[in-house]
Amino acid sequence: MASRWTDVERVDEGALPTMLAQAVIAGTSLTIGAIACSGFYLSMIGNVVALLPWVTVMVLIAVAFSYVVGFALLWCSEALTMRMKDAFKPWAYGVVGLLGYGIWGMFVMSAMMNSLNQPLNGVVLANGDVIALTVNYAVFGFIAFLLAQAYAPKTATKKGLTVGLMVVQIALAIIGIIVLVMMFSALSH
Repeated sequence: MASRWTDVERVDEGALPTMLAQAVIAGTSLTIGAIACSGFYLSMIGNVVALLPWVTVMVLIAVAFSYVVGFALLWCSEALTMRMKDAFKPWAYGVVGLLGYGIWGMFVMSAMMNSLNQPLNGVVLANGDVIALTVNYAVFGFIAFLLAQAYAPKTATKKGLTVGLMVVQIALAIIGIIVLVMMFSALSH
């Protein structure tokens, strides 16, 4: 951990900040998970939209977590594991990701799904669906934060790869914002 708040921890002098590399790894993992599970989430609300636009909205939810809440949780994880043995650090990061992304899924994702499902179908997610959603998000959070801690030193030294992954995530999230605005504007008519 940096000795002053203005210092940034880096693996090497020319490398990217470690926490940025961690956020990119977590964001990439969560984006892949969102794409992989989009059909599962869509089936929970009765396939009310087409799959491809829904994928972009799922990516938006994952990327928003990664670069907003995820940074705070990565900072908490770093503080939590400062005196921990290196072998246990990825697992502790994983537990923080499990809790953080699981809670995000339970509240943010279920609210998002209900905001589409209720106006179109007149129902909201059943408790079993919310539990399945939460468990799914928790598993992906665990995997993403574990990978973020384990592979950040290597990824931080590969600037082109790291910046490229971040740009792709942000571009997909911007498309997700556009799709989300279009969906909700169609619902308002």
